[in-house]
Amino acid sequence: MRQHVPQLTDELTNKQFLDLIVDCFHSVVFGTVDQNGDPHTNIIDIDFNEDGRLIFATTNHKNFYRNLKIHNRVSMTAMRGRESLSSIGFTLEGYVNEISPAYLDKIKAIKPALHRIYDNRAEDLNTLRPFALTPIIGSIYDLRSERTFQKQFDFVNQLAN
Repeated sequence: MRQHVPQLTDELTNKQFLDLIVDCFHSVVFGTVDQNGDPHTNIIDIDFNEDGRLIFATTNHKNFYRNLKIHNRVSMTAMRGRESLSSIGFTLEGYVNEISPAYLDKIKAIKPALHRIYDNRAEDLNTLRPFALTPIIGSIYDLRSERTFQKQFDFVNQLAN
């Protein structure tokens, strides 16, 4: 179960923004392009934030994996709330790179459900590949109160800390 999104303020830092994505949003929609430049989306769970990189895994048997390997600049977004006018949402752009398979052990330690999903299907577990998303720019909005909250995050120039 994901945590409740706390009240957002202008003091929200880049690190807190990334932690919020991991802690409060169940799944995110990733946008990628294929070898022809055609757009594609996929839903991914972000597993953890390590030193300003968001870590996740996907199977190497899907087009999503091949698209990430071909063109590693991605965009991701998610929304949380029952109605648009009382929701919280974010977008984030960055680059993804496949990382050491040792990260799968960290993911499995964080997500025990992964064991249940892949019980008796060890060959499927062997198809998982970990990735790290290095963010470039992002933004968040919060429509839960009368005052609309919006903030942009610059990870390249570190304008927002």
